[in-house]
Amino acid sequence: MSFIKKIVGTVLFLCASFTFAKSTKIEGLYRKKLGNGFEVFVMENNSAPLAYIEIAVRTGAVTQTPQTAGLFHLYEHLMFKGNSRYKNQEEFTQAMNKLGVGDWNGTTGVDRVNYFFTVPSDVVRDGMEFWSYAIRTPKIDEDELEREKGVVLSEINGKITQPKVIFSSAINNTIFAESPYRVDSAGNPNVVKNATVEQMKSIQSKFYVPQNSALFIGGDVHHEEIFRYAEEIFGSWEKSKKRVEFKNPPKKEISQNDIKIVYEDSSNSDSIFSVGYYLRGPDGEIDAKDTFAADVWGNLANDPDGIFVKSFTRNPLLSIPDSDYIYGGYYTQRASGRISFSSAMINNGKNPVEQANEFVRTIKEDLTRKMLDKHSGFTSKIKNAEKKLADSRIYSMETAQGILSSLSFFFASCGSEYFFDYDKKISSTTEDDVRDFVKKYIENKNGVLAVGVSPAIFEKYKTDFENAGFRIVSAQNAFWWFNEDK
Repeated sequence: MSFIKKIVGTVLFLCASFTFAKSTKIEGLYRKKLGNGFEVFVMENNSAPLAYIEIAVRTGAVTQTPQTAGLFHLYEHLMFKGNSRYKNQEEFTQAMNKLGVGDWNGTTGVDRVNYFFTVPSDVVRDGMEFWSYAIRTPKIDEDELEREKGVVLSEINGKITQPKVIFSSAINNTIFAESPYRVDSAGNPNVVKNATVEQMKSIQSKFYVPQNSALFIGGDVHHEEIFRYAEEIFGSWEKSKKRVEFKNPPKKEISQNDIKIVYEDSSNSDSIFSVGYYLRGPDGEIDAKDTFAADVWGNLANDPDGIFVKSFTRNPLLSIPDSDYIYGGYYTQRASGRISFSSAMINNGKNPVEQANEFVRTIKEDLTRKMLDKHSGFTSKIKNAEKKLADSRIYSMETAQGILSSLSFFFASCGSEYFFDYDKKISSTTEDDVRDFVKKYIENKNGVLAVGVSPAIFEKYKTDFENAGFRIVSAQNAFWWFNEDK
């Protein structure tokens, strides 16, 4: 996650797998692993008579293939259509209303599919049982599947016309060219249109199994009681005899030159345009050690008085007004970690092609050299950076739901142990670790330069962009699947 969003825990220690309840170094947070591999986490907080209940599954875009891209999103929708206890969506909804559910949802992301709601704490067992039926015995039949295809297709088609979605898709598909479908949780509409019941059942049997799932409960509850309920309700969930397979795709580096793209964005004014430069970063599944240095690096980069920011704001060609327009950071994903450098730059009548190229030159020549120089001062505030991360984590943990949401995210992307070891790893990150991160992921690496300009600026400098090797992004070439079936 980004260095701001990746905020979890106070001082924590790694906890080994176990089949019995155990407290953690976070006051009020307890964990247990059932005999079938199903993990249960409980955060006690009696400030209100409510209980937050979430089930998360380690699946989503990251487990897709070109032939299944979009099916995990579709499957998520089918979870709300009924099951062995509630025979249709109407009964399913009525059951939630009876529980007193005020807010509920399900999401399909890159690394995680999750379902959640909040109920009065005196019906927490009923809420747990409700999700047990939903996740273990969903109704998957032809009629419901055909109806839900239309809903999912409407969601996809509604988003692919949005400028920001088009632009971000073009960026992701360029960085992750070897497997762009693994960062596209919405998926290919043609795959969704042709989905079958057999495919849905295959997803259920392969991924919706106890050893690939976890339960998160927080609020006015007692962990001993929740663990007892979990054993009663989920203990009979049969563990899959097959290991949940996950293969990290080989990273395909941009070998010779940066790839440049430009997008005509009507949301930009004529006086400002946006620029971003993106590189592959460490992946949570196999590069966990590097992710901690990446987070510290991101915090150092965003110091408004630091070398990173000043390298941009003091460059007269860039015309960046102040530090608020500069960002450097890293976002943790299971198999698609990404490093970002970005800015919204005041045009001031200058040539945006020259400014964008100067932005990258500043990163590759000036900034990288300074970040690697032991005497430049870039890493001198590392303890301050680590303290800022700790303060941000404390802020994120003000509510039980906030703690559990972070834990759920990391359970899916890096494993639950990563969450419990995070502070310890951050506090032990050294200046050399940060420099090693820069050497490994930034120095001498090629990436994607992405520029978004207003229609008027685009027309004025279109020839300049083309001559400089920029690929013009449109709705027709931004999505990996657009020409797949043509």
